[in-house]
Amino acid sequence: MNLLERAEAAAPPARGGTARTIAQRAGRAVLGLALVLALLAGAGAFYQAAATGRAQRAQPAPGAMVDVGGHRLHIACSGQGGPTVVLDAALGNMSAHWAWVQQEVARTTRVCAYDRAGLGWSEAGPGPRDAAQITSELHALLGNAGIPGPYVMVGHSFGGLYAQLYAAQYAEQVAGVVLVESSHPQQFTRLPDGPQNYDMARRLYTVAPVLAELGVARLLGLSAPPPDLPAAQRAQINAWAGSTRHVATTAEEFRAAPDTLAQVGTVHGLGNLPLAVVSAGEQSPGWLALQNELAALSTNSSHHVVDGATHTSVVDDPGHARATSTAIVEVVDAARNTRPLPR
Repeated sequence: MNLLERAEAAAPPARGGTARTIAQRAGRAVLGLALVLALLAGAGAFYQAAATGRAQRAQPAPGAMVDVGGHRLHIACSGQGGPTVVLDAALGNMSAHWAWVQQEVARTTRVCAYDRAGLGWSEAGPGPRDAAQITSELHALLGNAGIPGPYVMVGHSFGGLYAQLYAAQYAEQVAGVVLVESSHPQQFTRLPDGPQNYDMARRLYTVAPVLAELGVARLLGLSAPPPDLPAAQRAQINAWAGSTRHVATTAEEFRAAPDTLAQVGTVHGLGNLPLAVVSAGEQSPGWLALQNELAALSTNSSHHVVDGATHTSVVDDPGHARATSTAIVEVVDAARNTRPLPR
């Protein structure tokens, strides 16, 4: 190598060459990161599909699958007598969440818990997943399943909105209503933290289906069943509530919340229909005031505030759920004997 060649070899690369080298290295790093993320996403999706399929095969539907016009809904009934109690679960919940309540009420009358379309064992249904669509499907379910009225409609949380609209739309079939920590049509606008809660939930349900699809929700136990429910129902919830379809449908129901709230907001009264409202004692005064307004929908109503209970424990804690069951049985008795509810 002569002196000129040695000088060229020792000289630093041109500035353009350095930029190209940095860009190439950055490109390779980005490509590598994308490949790693793609592999993780693929592994997560595989885990979600395998774990969900394995769990669901071990938990077949305990009730009947009934066609409601293009898709089937799951409904499980127990007990005998009338009026029939129909249980509608909270947002993101399923029929198995009613275990304690259903067991207790079944001692008095027939009681049926069902899964809304896309939740639990029920097949996905058409959109929008608002109250009008959901109550229409429930009406078809009860008719096609051969479950005659009259009914006592029971709704927990968001399910309370559907119970209110059903009672208004199909009044001739409804003998009573029980609203368990029910949502209120104006809760997101009138409560001090309402707008904040709505925005937080909107953000959550934007990402939740993706987390479910990638197995993150199941892996982290974000859809874990309440620990106080019976073991059989915990296994059912663990199998189905973490499925991608269940989580995606829950998000669809929440996205339809503005329409649902507007639809239920047209329900201004239920006459003298027996109506019991069950509220948790561990709630804010503002929430309890809205619950009092729900009780005022009927001139024949009662309002039970369960000391120490929370929004969810009124259903999944055996002691607090007993208070809910008692309120339901009181409405059943009032409907049977055409007499006012005890106050």
